[in-house]
Amino acid sequence: MDGPIRTPTEPILTLAQWLSPGFPIGAFAYSSGLEQAIADGVVTPATVQDWLADMLRDGNGVSDAILIRAAATAADPQAVDRIARAFCPSRERLLEIDAQGAAFCAQLRANWGIDATNLTYPVTLGVGIRHLGLPLTMAVQMYLHAWVSAVVAACQRLMALGQTEAQRIVAALAPLCSEIATETETKTLDDQTSQSFAADIAAMRHETLSPRIFRT
Repeated sequence: MDGPIRTPTEPILTLAQWLSPGFPIGAFAYSSGLEQAIADGVVTPATVQDWLADMLRDGNGVSDAILIRAAATAADPQAVDRIARAFCPSRERLLEIDAQGAAFCAQLRANWGIDATNLTYPVTLGVGIRHLGLPLTMAVQMYLHAWVSAVVAACQRLMALGQTEAQRIVAALAPLCSEIATETETKTLDDQTSQSFAADIAAMRHETLSPRIFRT
C-alpha cells in the first residue's frame, strides 16, 4: 500500500530498519577519522577495539546518545540541532552528521510522514523516535551498535582485519553500547562533552589526507 507508514506494529523492526547498513544514509562512506589514524599507524588490528571504546565512552558515542535523548523529548528539536552542530569538534564531524541527517530526514518525510528537515543525524533519529513512540533506550543502544559495526567495516577496508576478528570486536563492544545507553537516561544537554582528543585530531587531519577512500 502506498503512502506514509505512521504507526509501526513492531517498534524494534522499525529501529532495525533505520539503523541497518542498508538504510540509505550513506554510513558506509564515513570512517570518523579512522582512515587518518590507520594511515598514521596509530590504530592497528591490535588497538582498534580500544580506540573505538574511547570514542564511545568519551567522544561522539556518549555525545550522540545525549543528543538523541534530548531531541526525542525536546519541544524544539531545532534548538537541539544547533547544539549538535556547535559541539562538533571538526568540519569532518559536522559533515558526517549533517549529510547522514539530511538523508535520514528525506526517508522520514517520504516513508513515515514525519516533517523533518535540515537536522543532524542523531537529532533526526530522536525526532523519529518521538513521532512514532519508539523505545528510547533501545534506540540509543542500537544506534551505538550500528555505529560500531559501520566503523569496524571501514577498518576492514583499510587494514588487515579479518571478518572473524571484526565480528569479535563488534561483539566485545556491545556491552559498552548498552552501558552508555543506560547511563545517559539521566543526562541532559548540560552533560554534553567530548574528550576523545586523538580521534578529534585525526578527523581534522583527514581533511588533507591523500589519497583517501572515505569522506571523513
